[in-house]
Amino acid sequence: MRRSVALVACAASLAVAGPEKAEKKLKPIDVKPVIDKLLVFRDDVGSYYIVPSPNSFSNMDDGGTWVFFGDAKALYQQRIIGSSVENDGQNLSWILWAPRARGINSASLELATGKLTLTCNTKGKRALTPLKADETKTLFTKATLYPPLWQRQAHLLARDDDGVYYFVDELREEYGGNGYRVFVGMKGAMKEVAMTNVVSDSGGEIFATKSGQLKIISTSAKGSDAGKTFWMKGGKKLELTMLEPVDNRYLIYRELGIYGSIGAVCDDQ
Repeated sequence: MRRSVALVACAASLAVAGPEKAEKKLKPIDVKPVIDKLLVFRDDVGSYYIVPSPNSFSNMDDGGTWVFFGDAKALYQQRIIGSSVENDGQNLSWILWAPRARGINSASLELATGKLTLTCNTKGKRALTPLKADETKTLFTKATLYPPLWQRQAHLLARDDDGVYYFVDELREEYGGNGYRVFVGMKGAMKEVAMTNVVSDSGGEIFATKSGQLKIISTSAKGSDAGKTFWMKGGKKLELTMLEPVDNRYLIYRELGIYGSIGAVCDDQ
């Protein structure tokens, strides 16, 4: 289990508080000190990409904090999974968290000889257009840079034999964790259900809602139900098939119909 012990009362209060109150307001990032170290590009659908210029920062980690994506009003810092540098620092590449990228594990931005390309699917690289100096100045005047937009992550995903999905997300650890939400329904028509309680201990997890209970029993529990997941409603117990969220990220972030824009590259794919 991801959390072996938790105080029920505390967890319940987090759940009842609701997602709107749990999310933290993003604070703008001051770009003025490093504007001269950044390059700006755009794609053909009106999105913008900011990356560090070659050899403008002492290391890739520092430069990676200035990889942004968004529109002419708001750009969001990207979550970087990996990076590399070649050709004496002239060629830079970043592997980015992008759960809406189709058919690949993550997206990539590659800067080489002043050209930036984006890879969102198996069809190949997408060339981006560099902004002219006056266009770049205008963008930085009108747009605001923010930390990553998306503050949540998948906690569990399951479905029954009729294709009804059961999904729980939570706040990322950097935002305090917990803050659970439960969604139930067919693909493309899932709805959030109001929660009444959360239980997480050595015996498993229970997400109680006004519509029923999602119950996950620990593999270490005794009895024939050990390691199983159930949806319990009106005295009936329906066994569910657990699905690995990482292997189903495209399903979660696009096909289930739960989320809108998450501020990550490849949002439009």
